[in-house]
Amino acid sequence: MGRFAGDGTPYEFLAQVADEMVAAEHTALFPDRYKEHVAYAVGIVARHRFLEPPAAIAAVYLATRFEFFFRLLSGKLKGNGTWLNKAVDQPAVVAALGKKGLQGNRVSDVAVTYKLMKLDQSRAVARVFDALDKSVFSVPITAVGGVADIGDRIAFGRHSAGHGYWGDISSEAVFYGLVTAIIFYNQT
Repeated sequence: MGRFAGDGTPYEFLAQVADEMVAAEHTALFPDRYKEHVAYAVGIVARHRFLEPPAAIAAVYLATRFEFFFRLLSGKLKGNGTWLNKAVDQPAVVAALGKKGLQGNRVSDVAVTYKLMKLDQSRAVARVFDALDKSVFSVPITAVGGVADIGDRIAFGRHSAGHGYWGDISSEAVFYGLVTAIIFYNQT
């Protein structure tokens, strides 16, 4: 977390993702007046490195998109976090994940929405993220308070930047760009 070492391949790939996103039709996950901004942020990440102000700004913007994406990808929530079918879905999800963040009328925690999204393994995106979690987080990272999956990692950076503790999360920009690419290419 918070570090990237390697060649320019991820940056080249993210530039391609941004171009393809711009050219793509609008979808439920990338609607009008939304897709363009996400594509622009991914393009910024592709052109700017760690510690550059544009990468810091793009990283914060992308970090704020994931909760919306995971809500829709869950098949259980609307974009605003309310349940599609509260009477059926909420009890089943609480049984699977526990009560934390799931008891109200709305789910508003990116780490929880990520876990909820992964429950439906019939969806390609859930299988991709599950495989990544098993690979990257085979042992949870305890140095930062218990990061056990990609949702926790996003939440950690997002909360740190959103509450002003960190002014620069550009070190996560490539990671957020790549997560966005996974979502873009696996949204159906």
